[in-house]
Amino acid sequence: MKESAILNQLKGVLPPHIMEIIYFRYNQIDSYLKPYNLPIKTDILLLALFTLVFIIISKLVFGSSGNKTRSVGGRANNDKKVKRGNTIVILGLSNAGKTALLLNLTNVDKKIATHTSITTNNGAYITENKKKLSVIDVPGNGKAKASLPKILSNSACIIYVIDGTTFIDNSTQEAQYLYDILTNESVYQKKIPVLIFNNKMDLDSTIDTEQVTNILERELDDLRRTRGATPIVLGQEEDKKDIYLGIEGTPFQFDHLPNDVQFSNGSAAPSKGELKEIEDIKNFIQSTIL
Repeated sequence: MKESAILNQLKGVLPPHIMEIIYFRYNQIDSYLKPYNLPIKTDILLLALFTLVFIIISKLVFGSSGNKTRSVGGRANNDKKVKRGNTIVILGLSNAGKTALLLNLTNVDKKIATHTSITTNNGAYITENKKKLSVIDVPGNGKAKASLPKILSNSACIIYVIDGTTFIDNSTQEAQYLYDILTNESVYQKKIPVLIFNNKMDLDSTIDTEQVTNILERELDDLRRTRGATPIVLGQEEDKKDIYLGIEGTPFQFDHLPNDVQFSNGSAAPSKGELKEIEDIKNFIQSTIL
């Protein structure tokens, strides 16, 4: 076999057993190409081949080491953790039982009226590891919703309370409110966890969690078609972003969201003067602490 300049240079760099393989392949390629009298030398073709192999291996090994993104809802999201706030935000339509839930979670000494609230109610929740989190109950009226973007920007998690006894009649309104929440830029970008709590299950409610999930998914799927990108929420006009819920071309499912959305049911109201334990909600809060 004739020695090429390139092979001579490789001798001083590569181990002997690697050189044996290269010599063997060189001879094979050289004997195959010789009848064609190509103007390109065999060692140049061999060098090009090894360069191509090196590039492919480099792509496989190092190609995924950059910023990881995943497409959720037709939009690429950076998987880098974004710092969330430290407030548990309780949301829902009027008369859903939000204030009762706040009382249940915070064990506040002062008595807060549990009828329809006009202004926000506040308290503090102590986690299992003694971390203190603020809790805010946002009324379902339009005036209170004006401050919603600011409140959501500081949220650690969201508990959306549904009145299970009136859900069938109010399902469209519930979905519209949820749509505004889920397409809020802070909620979407920070992937704020959401718990949808089907409340008042101690009453004669005929709606269960599975039905709530199915109805909301259908309603939100309809809203995607009619409202398109992020709706204009009060106080959020200038910050409006193009956010599409779920995966385009596929029926909406909560599993398609970047947020962790969970469902639970129970009763937030105290019974016989004693505060009930709501373990699902407490476990949800504990799991969302970063």
